[in-house]
Amino acid sequence: MLIDQDSTAYAPGFEFFDDNIRLLRAGLVQMIRRTRDLQKFSLLSLGVGHRVTVQGLLDALAGRLREYVIVEGSASIIEMFQKEVVPPAYVRLEHSFFEDFATDSLFDVIEMGFVLEHVVDPALVLRRFAKFLAPGGRLMVAVPNAHSLHRMIGHQAGLLSDVHNLSPADLALGHRRYFDPDSLTALMTECGLQVVGRAGLMLKPLTTAQLASMNLSPEILRAMDEVGFDLPDICNAIFLEARSCR
Repeated sequence: MLIDQDSTAYAPGFEFFDDNIRLLRAGLVQMIRRTRDLQKFSLLSLGVGHRVTVQGLLDALAGRLREYVIVEGSASIIEMFQKEVVPPAYVRLEHSFFEDFATDSLFDVIEMGFVLEHVVDPALVLRRFAKFLAPGGRLMVAVPNAHSLHRMIGHQAGLLSDVHNLSPADLALGHRRYFDPDSLTALMTECGLQVVGRAGLMLKPLTTAQLASMNLSPEILRAMDEVGFDLPDICNAIFLEARSCR
């Protein structure tokens, strides 16, 4: 399926554009740290997205990747990516919806950062891609967190009736749902996956506008992100590393 989203929500000028880039960079840090022990491994990514993750992985893992497959449902996004990036020979872009993708290959690492909040059936996508994990392979997932500190504070202040509610910005981004730590873990278990690692992405105690008004330095924001890695239950997004139970 193509994600129903407003293309302007993925461009500079969107109210939460900088937040989204910060989340992707934090997720990238986690993926790089969690693959430090791997040499000459195969990697599969779901989606090109902002290209922050794909380009970051190409830069950080150069020389260590044996094969890198990127599955993308939009032909126009693939065309744009190929115009802007000259990938190494081991990179292959596959034009396919996630729900339809099939391959005989198995992968040491599969990353689906900020995918499950978009798709109609998250369990279908998880089960499908879990089948493509090599023995001992790792699945890395990131999703927005309904229990982010700023959302829970907003709820307690009477500004948000339910922390799982979708905002107009969420709808513009093509979000269908929020996960919380328990619901995401339950979904992974339901799909035959064992969670072996957790991290929080982007500690966000206040709204985007409130934080912007404080003019926090890049050093403080980086420190908040680093502290947030150890606080997955209350960060803006949840990052999980999982392995197949089969």
